[in-house]
Amino acid sequence: MESLYQQVTLRLRDEGGRMTSQRRLILQALEELGGHPTAEEIYRHVSRQSPGINLSTVYRTLNWLEENGFIAPRWFEEERRRERFEPAVLTTSSRHPTPFHFRCRSCNRILEFADPRMKEIVKQFERHTGAQVKDVELTFYGLCQACARMEAHLATTDQQPKAIKR
Repeated sequence: MESLYQQVTLRLRDEGGRMTSQRRLILQALEELGGHPTAEEIYRHVSRQSPGINLSTVYRTLNWLEENGFIAPRWFEEERRRERFEPAVLTTSSRHPTPFHFRCRSCNRILEFADPRMKEIVKQFERHTGAQVKDVELTFYGLCQACARMEAHLATTDQQPKAIKR
């Protein structure tokens, strides 16, 4: 499977566009940072290598990448006004390649997971309703393993956790 950088380079070449140094840095940041960075996190990462880059350039590039299906914005609970971005690299074997997410309410860690049963759920939904599902998003919220252990430890020692958000 081609990397995000390779896919964007091919699209730009096909459309007569060019891979600018700023686009290259933003794409590299998306791949290097992993997870679900915000535009501001991407900006901080690329501005270390290119101090003259503007946050507006990062947003314009992210908007173009989103419009062309290369990245997918995600909003997690309590961050409705703060998009996070992830590569949306499509594979030919997957109708809905988007992974599902878990967000820890304590440390804000985001975990991705996939479940092959979702394809059957989507098919059943489409058969039942006649609708056409184009994208699927699913996010679980709770405590990651480390935070759950910490909460259990604090509960046994009769201490109140301070970082747990409810």
